Amino acid sequence: MKQINYIMSIAFAAIALNFSSCSLDEYNPSGATADVIFSTQEGLNMLVNSAYVNLESQFYGREDMVLFLVGGNDLFINIGNGTYGRQMSKYQETTPAVGQFYNDFNRFYEGINYCNAGLERIGGIEFNSQVEKDAREGELRFLRAYYYWHLVEIYGNCDLRKTETKTFEQYAYRSPYSDFYDLIISDLQIACQKLPVDPLPATDVGRATKKAAYGLLARTALTRASGYYSAMYNDAATYYTIARDAAEYVINNQAALKTGLYSTPDQIFDYRNNKTNKEALFVVTHARTSGLNPRESNPNRLHQYFKAAYSSAYSDGNNLMVKDLAYGDDKRARPGDMSMMPTKYLLNLYNDEIDARYRAFFRDVYYCNSPNGYTWQAGSTDFINYEKNASVAGTRIAPGDTAIFYSKHPIADKATRPYACFDINDTYDPVTGRITTHAFKQVRFPALKKYDDPTRGSVNPDGSGGIPTSDRGTLDVIMIRLAEMYLAAAEAHIGLNNPGGAVPHINALRARAAVPGKETQMSVSQSQMTFDFVLDERARELCGEHLRWMDIKRTGKPADYIRERNLDIWQYLQSSPQMALLRPIPERFLLQILNAEEFGQNPGY
Repeated sequence: MKQINYIMSIAFAAIALNFSSCSLDEYNPSGATADVIFSTQEGLNMLVNSAYVNLESQFYGREDMVLFLVGGNDLFINIGNGTYGRQMSKYQETTPAVGQFYNDFNRFYEGINYCNAGLERIGGIEFNSQVEKDAREGELRFLRAYYYWHLVEIYGNCDLRKTETKTFEQYAYRSPYSDFYDLIISDLQIACQKLPVDPLPATDVGRATKKAAYGLLARTALTRASGYYSAMYNDAATYYTIARDAAEYVINNQAALKTGLYSTPDQIFDYRNNKTNKEALFVVTHARTSGLNPRESNPNRLHQYFKAAYSSAYSDGNNLMVKDLAYGDDKRARPGDMSMMPTKYLLNLYNDEIDARYRAFFRDVYYCNSPNGYTWQAGSTDFINYEKNASVAGTRIAPGDTAIFYSKHPIADKATRPYACFDINDTYDPVTGRITTHAFKQVRFPALKKYDDPTRGSVNPDGSGGIPTSDRGTLDVIMIRLAEMYLAAAEAHIGLNNPGGAVPHINALRARAAVPGKETQMSVSQSQMTFDFVLDERARELCGEHLRWMDIKRTGKPADYIRERNLDIWQYLQSSPQMALLRPIPERFLLQILNAEEFGQNPGY
C-alpha cells in the first residue's frame, strides 16, 4: 500500500530534536516518544520553541519569502529581469514541480503540526504558574494562526488540520476558506486574551505577546473582509469590524502594550534600534549566538537582497567606490542574479519634497569611500559607462564627496555633473516603466535600505566599518509593526463606509512621515479615503516588508495592478493571470496522496 510522509509526525520530530544524527527510521535508543517528552512543562516549552524555528531558519531572513511576497507584485522586480528565482518572483516557468513550492508547503504544515501537538497536550500539563501556561497556549495559537494565514493565502484552501498528525497520511481533503479563517480568527482572539504584555521570560525577544496577537488579528481579519473573500461570502462587515477594533486597541493602548511610533521614519530601521525596536509588534529574531540560530553559519541574509550595484568588487568597470559595511554587499546586484529593485511605479509614489520616507527607506546617493578619492579619466571604462561629457575629464572626487547618484527624477545635466549620475529615464523606460535592457544601467537604481546591516563582520576590530568579511546578518526582522495598525484601521473604516474614521489614522502616519515644515502638504482629507489610496499608502510605508503580494491579492484583482504597474512581470503572467492569486499545489505532494485528482490543482496551473 502506498504511504507517504505528508506532514512530519511529531513523534519523529521529537526523536529528531534529541538525536539529530539519527535517520528517522533508525532505532530510538532512548525509547522516548512524543507523549512522554511533551507531557511536562519542560517538554511542552521545548515544543513551543520548536514551533518558532521555521520562521527564522527557513522563512524570514531567507530568500524564499522575499521571492514569494516581495516579488510577484507591482512594487518590485527581480533585478535586471534576472533568472534566479524567476518562478516565484516573476511567474516565469512557474510550475507545480518547482522545489521551493514543495519545501515551503511542507514547512508551513510542520509548524502547524507542532502547534497542534502542543495545544492537544497543554490542558493536561501542570505548570508552575497559570500565567506561563496561558502564555504558552497563546504562543501556540498565535503561531498556528500565523502559519495557516501564510498557507491559505499562498496555496489556497488546502487540508485544514486542527489535531496533531501522528502517522503517515494517504489522503488529503480541501476545506472551505471560511473554515480556515474561523480557526485563524478564533485562535488569535484567544491569544489576545492569554498572551502577556511582556514575553516569558522577559529576555526572550521574539516570542509572541499581546500586541503581536492584536496586530495579527487586525491583519488577518482585514484579509478575510477584503475583495478576494467578499466575492465568496457576504460577511465583510463582520471582519472589517474585528480588524478595526483590533487595530484601534493597539493604537489606543500603546503605553500599556509598550509600543509607540518613532518620531521620524529613519529611526524605524536604524540598526541601533533593531534589538529593542519600540515600533515592532512582532519580530523574527536572529543572533550571533549559535544556539539561537538553527543554521548559525547562514542567518539573516536580507541585507543582500535589495542592493544596487555601487562598488568595484565585481569588475563591471565601476571604480568610484569600494565595497564597505555602510553601503553593504552588492554582490547580487548583477544581471541574472537576485536582488529586488523598485518598480518605477513605487518610486513615483513618493513626493520626496514633502515625504521623508523616500530618503529614510531608499539609498540614491553614495559618498566616496575610496581612501585616495577618484579622478575621472577620459576614455576610461567608468567615463564611458556613466556617459560623462569631455568637460568632466580630470575632475577629482574627494573622499566624502558625492560619488554616485541614482535619481528618481530626470536630470538634464547629468553628463556634466562631477559625479556618476543616472536618472530614472536611464533605468526605466520613460513610457512603459519597464527596466532598461542596458546591462550596466539596469542594476543601478534607488535601493531599499530597510535591511541594511552594518553590524556584520569587518576588518576593523571594533566593527565600526571597513570591508565586510561576513554575510552573517544578525538583525531581527520586523514582521508586524505599529504603523500597519494605522493603515489597517483606516482600511477597515473605509470598508465600513466610514471614510471619515480613516482620516485621523492616515494623517497620524503622514505627519510622522512629513519633511519638517511640510506637515500641511502631507495632510489628506476624507474625499481621498479610498481603498486604492490606502493601498498606495501601504506601499509608501511598508514596501519590502513581506506584505505586498498579500496586499494586492486581498483586492481580488492582483493581475490588474501588475498589468498597470509592472510590465516586466506581466509579460509572463498575462497568459495565466490566476497565478497572481495563488501559487501551485506542489506536484510532489499530489504524487504522494492517493486522492490527488479529488484534491485538485489550483486554477492557472
